[in-house]
Amino acid sequence: MNMNFEEDLINKPSHYHKNEIDVNGYLEKHFPKEGGYTVAEGFYIGNVIKYVSRYKNKNGLQDLEKAAANLKLLIELEKANECS
Repeated sequence: MNMNFEEDLINKPSHYHKNEIDVNGYLEKHFPKEGGYTVAEGFYIGNVIKYVSRYKNKNGLQDLEKAAANLKLLIELEKANECS
């Protein structure tokens, strides 16, 4: 059996598919088009989940900081929506 394989970093990077969980599939299932989220909300939510789920296998603390920045943007968006 040939265990040498080249990872597909474009279509299926391993850091998004750990422990049988596909981050993109999760987002598609839990945040469907008809789910009532705006594009911006979906973008921020997806980025938070993406960065937190991969931080140990990719960029460490930098990915956690990216997740925090996206969560902050989502919070600011939600506060603006409450005021309008």
